[in-house]
Amino acid sequence: MALPARLTAALGRHPDHLTEDDLQRAVDSEIPEGIDLDWKKEFYQGTEAGKKELAKDVSAMANTAGGMVVIGVDDGNQDHAHALAPVEPVPGRGEEWIRSVLANWIQPVIPNVGVRVVKSAVEEGRMYWLLTVPPSPQAPHAVAAPGNDYHFRVHVRNGTTTRTLAESEIAQRYRDRFQAASDDVDRLHQVADAGLGYLSSYLTSTEHGGSPRTTYYPAWVTLAAVPAVRGTYPLTTQAERNAAFDRFVNLAREGITTRVQPERPVLVGRRQARFEGTPTGQLHQDGSFYAALTLQLTNDHFDSDGPNRLSQRALELDLVALVQAAAAWAAETGAAGDLMLSAALHRYDGSDKLVRLVVSDSAFEHGAPTRLPATPAQTTADLAAVINDKREAVVAAWALVSDLLADMGSHQPHALTPEGDILIDRLNPEFRHALTG
Repeated sequence: MALPARLTAALGRHPDHLTEDDLQRAVDSEIPEGIDLDWKKEFYQGTEAGKKELAKDVSAMANTAGGMVVIGVDDGNQDHAHALAPVEPVPGRGEEWIRSVLANWIQPVIPNVGVRVVKSAVEEGRMYWLLTVPPSPQAPHAVAAPGNDYHFRVHVRNGTTTRTLAESEIAQRYRDRFQAASDDVDRLHQVADAGLGYLSSYLTSTEHGGSPRTTYYPAWVTLAAVPAVRGTYPLTTQAERNAAFDRFVNLAREGITTRVQPERPVLVGRRQARFEGTPTGQLHQDGSFYAALTLQLTNDHFDSDGPNRLSQRALELDLVALVQAAAAWAAETGAAGDLMLSAALHRYDGSDKLVRLVVSDSAFEHGAPTRLPATPAQTTADLAAVINDKREAVVAAWALVSDLLADMGSHQPHALTPEGDILIDRLNPEFRHALTG
């Protein structure tokens, strides 16, 4: 989860891993409150006022810079950690209650709020609540009682307190949101164009003599991805690029196939790590991603001059693996929010030869001859959902491949479903063997 770097620096470790000892050190160091940190002695009341206060505190964090609300640390009315005050569990007011209040009292709903309990070893039976709130790309978030949409307020953190925005400030926040969405689209095009240019240079190069690589690998599928809340991962030195590459190799190994796992060497790029081969790609410092895989394109055994055969099942599985790899890299950099995805098919050998989709080697009829689509397919996925559930990666890949296949005259994917399933019985032994799980 992308949270202000000041929190980790001040508390000594990432908020997701804080212990009671860390909270005690915060007290001993008198760590102050700020726009990203709020110490609270008491748990929220179950009244309307208590629910409103909870929604107000969390939405103010999301509307500002993100941060954390810690329940069970007394600030002593001095705006800094003064003493540990773990709270007793309240029947009916646990994590489910907190999430219900946030869902019903905040519009729009704030994605990816973390709710975590730290049990106290000092006072048995008591606990601390840690609410971690990422900066939200959907801000501003307003607070309103359920069913009362006409009386809402937008709050932000102001130093150690929370204040209400004026109408003109709210209007500016909405303009900022729409501008951010436009910036995301521009960034996605930038990443895709830069990646495509890099891939083209790699495939057409003849610096080592012989034929260009397009002779052997004429067609590719590419995926560009940009997170709504950018991450940060240092990629300015060789050591940093090597470390990022090694980490990404491990992440790519966890996909449904290992096709997106790159090979050395790690190449230089401005604030990015590059790699060539299959796959070819770029890992950007802000969590953006670009990668390309070869399409399984073969000649027709019965008609060598006829259309090439394109394996539809291979394309579908490759897109799932690419989506997983893009999400894994974004999360590794600390990115959050939605993940914008753009997939495209490219042919580099200059041939105007048509292709024919093949869903199965044993299928009696194949698709009509067509060209690779000229327009990319785009979709948006929830980054946290894709990371936590492989089915969400399948759903995103299904949306992308459905549009690409529609441009080629195919009604729908063969092995993927919109519910996030992979129809294993439609895969031959080779494809089943390639699946990691």
